[in-house]
Amino acid sequence: MQVTKTTMKFNGTDAEFVLDYELDFLVRIYVLAFGSANIAPDIEARFASFDEVSVRKIGCEQATVDVKNVSHYSNEYYFHNSHDFGMTIEKLVVKLPDGYSRTYMYTDKTPDIYYESDSS
Repeated sequence: MQVTKTTMKFNGTDAEFVLDYELDFLVRIYVLAFGSANIAPDIEARFASFDEVSVRKIGCEQATVDVKNVSHYSNEYYFHNSHDFGMTIEKLVVKLPDGYSRTYMYTDKTPDIYYESDSS
């Protein structure tokens, strides 16, 4: 599995990650025939440093992962401390609730970031 882009969207203290990826031809056929359980461990491994992870959806080209409590709230702001992915992410797009986004190339962690609570 070659992950081409990971998008991180904040929602309060939680985040949703959408992974766009390409599967080898044989893996794609296997997933279509037998389901996506075979690639779930590869997806979950990317989030080993996060505490509350649940894979919501896995398809042939994209997976959605929900992570709870990746940020904390204080004085009208949400603060996100960097988390390691344990591997290099080719392209990480971080989308804030106010619509602003930042793109990070070839990174192995999420950035330290904060955003206002009223932008959600």
